[in-house]
Amino acid sequence: MTHPKLLLFSFFLFVLQAQEVTNPRVGLILSGGGAKGMAHVGVLKEIERAGVRIDYIGGTSMGAIVGGLYACGYSAQQLEQLLLQTNLNDLINDKFPRDHKSFAEKEDSERYAFSLPVNKGKVQFPLSLSKGQQTFGFLVQLTYDQRNTTDFSQLPIPFYCIATDIETGEKVVLDNGYLPLAMNASGALPTLFSPIKVKRKMLIDGGVADNYPIEEMLQKGVDIIIGVDVQTSLNKDKEAETFSEVLVRISGFQTAKLMGPKKKKTDIYIKPDLTEYNMLSFGEQAEIITRGVAAARSVYPQLKELAEKQNPVQAPPKKLPESFRLDKLKLSQTSNYKTNYLLGKIRLQQGTTHSFSKLREGMSTLAATQNFDTFRYSLDTENGQEVLNIALEELPHKALFRGGLSYNDLFGASALLNMTQKHALLKNDELSADIILGQYFRYHLSYFIDKGRFWSIGVRAKMDQFETAAPFVVSPATGGGSFTASNTKVLAQTNTFYVQTVFREEALLGIGLEHQRNKFITNLLDNQSGAFLAVDDADYYSALGYLKADTRDDAHFPKKGGFFSGTLSYYFKQQASQATNAFTPFLIGKAQMGATIPVSRKWTLNLNTMGGFTVGRPNISSFDFYLGGFGNAPLLHYQPFVGLTQQYAGGDSFIKGVIEFDYAFSARQHGRLVLHTGIIDDDIFSTKNWAKEPDYFGMALTYGLESFLGPLAATASYSPQFGRMVYYVNLGWQF
Repeated sequence: MTHPKLLLFSFFLFVLQAQEVTNPRVGLILSGGGAKGMAHVGVLKEIERAGVRIDYIGGTSMGAIVGGLYACGYSAQQLEQLLLQTNLNDLINDKFPRDHKSFAEKEDSERYAFSLPVNKGKVQFPLSLSKGQQTFGFLVQLTYDQRNTTDFSQLPIPFYCIATDIETGEKVVLDNGYLPLAMNASGALPTLFSPIKVKRKMLIDGGVADNYPIEEMLQKGVDIIIGVDVQTSLNKDKEAETFSEVLVRISGFQTAKLMGPKKKKTDIYIKPDLTEYNMLSFGEQAEIITRGVAAARSVYPQLKELAEKQNPVQAPPKKLPESFRLDKLKLSQTSNYKTNYLLGKIRLQQGTTHSFSKLREGMSTLAATQNFDTFRYSLDTENGQEVLNIALEELPHKALFRGGLSYNDLFGASALLNMTQKHALLKNDELSADIILGQYFRYHLSYFIDKGRFWSIGVRAKMDQFETAAPFVVSPATGGGSFTASNTKVLAQTNTFYVQTVFREEALLGIGLEHQRNKFITNLLDNQSGAFLAVDDADYYSALGYLKADTRDDAHFPKKGGFFSGTLSYYFKQQASQATNAFTPFLIGKAQMGATIPVSRKWTLNLNTMGGFTVGRPNISSFDFYLGGFGNAPLLHYQPFVGLTQQYAGGDSFIKGVIEFDYAFSARQHGRLVLHTGIIDDDIFSTKNWAKEPDYFGMALTYGLESFLGPLAATASYSPQFGRMVYYVNLGWQF
């Protein structure tokens, strides 16, 4: 006879088993695979359509990112929209928006084709293509409402992810801490992203140690495991396309051996067909998500059957966080960069609410200085206050080796070599030397002390040399009439001391003193002296003021934004080695402004206008404005004008208008229709000649390519005033 207590115990076991069968707990495993991990979103769409309730999520690499966001409450449709609406390549490559950079950083990024750190006299190559700063900032925003959840089992869906200890190669399970940091570390693909420091450990992509973390899930008490495997088979006939793939493929051999037993432990195994894609196919979001949908549909009956056994849970709709409250800002101090400098870059005021785009802008501005190693920050609640904690660590190197190549019609082919030394004399300073090698030797030197929110101080020295066919008119000192030079060798040196202040990194105001050395020697020989006639051979001293503003998203191929640049220079002294006419002080002003208007996804309209004037006739044509040429670096008072050759027409004042229709064939290829009109002469503003019909018209068709050396432009142009087709080729950044 069976004991009554044994019968009662058996009854309870039966009830428990019945509950497990009728309401099974489901664990979801999402493997790593780089860009191929976007297929997880497609699988989740079908899991939701079937009505399956997910009770636990474990993920690695991209699986950790998708899984972590899903665990926070985002729906599969929301994740799909995020992927499709985000430029993932820019995000992953840490392409900082141009308007997040300081003026100096904008100029640097549009001047140098490469930049390498120098440590202890040796040029070093970076260990990764990206520091993951932009990706981390994106995750901080998306997980903001869970900022105080340090135990990941307390998320709307319990979660864990896997990373790899770079020193030991061992697997690290991340199930607590700061969620964006854990997800970021799990997805730190070797060579693509820098290692991430978490609790004193340097971590990289979890796929190196365990790309399908099912063992941990088996310990979570789930009844059914759904596994999504986006790893592609190791095809011996197909070469790895990236160095990241090489490293992951090496670890993949071990992973492949372990997948057999892991697959057997998976109740519903889903493997999308992703053989056409690689780990960096981040620009093919829609196609990869579709592959995930197709794979999940092949097991849809199993998913539907599972869902019918569960008690459904209706999760409230989740909103994307747009803003956050900042009550307190905590900055770690560094030896060379103090609070004022850091606050000047971050530009976040305490005691107010900020948008997340503003937060990312501040962090991008700080990262773009290239003064700090990979840094992370957190948004926390401390004693009822919303706190932003930023942990900074200075880079070990203080020097940079940079360079670039360029070709244009004025300077020909040129190579730029640069050495930049930070903290050369003082904290927050930077010493930079450009050496430009080509047909003529040139240099650009600068020393700048960045005071952040206060007035900064700088000195710079430039020397440029070139030849021009500008129609300079000269007369021998001994008399005998005037002559027009057909070729003039120009040497222009400027040495400037200035102070300036910046408003939100978008506007810059400065004043300074400048010494300018002009040496314009023509090909006309003075028969009496035996020397070539000079247009100008003297030193000039001036006081200057300038105002700049720039909100364009790109200097060469903008899609939105505007700019303004204005300068006033008062020349109060001249020193000449030879006797000249009596010097009279004069004032030169010039300004240009423009706006870019997006017309459609492919078309943009650029509208620019510029002008210049002279007050007090200097009687020195070297200070005149000249129209002609295209694609050169800003130099003296020369203005580009399509359809005309270099420095074709001159005068002491001018006005010019530009209309450009830009069509983007692809992300990096452009076609442009360019229209220029201009008036140039002496005293056009005082004589009201500026209001007359333009003196010059020019039109051009340009093919533009955004290359790794900088913009490439091939232009065919025509001006009825010149009467012949003029072709320009420009390659590389302007310098």
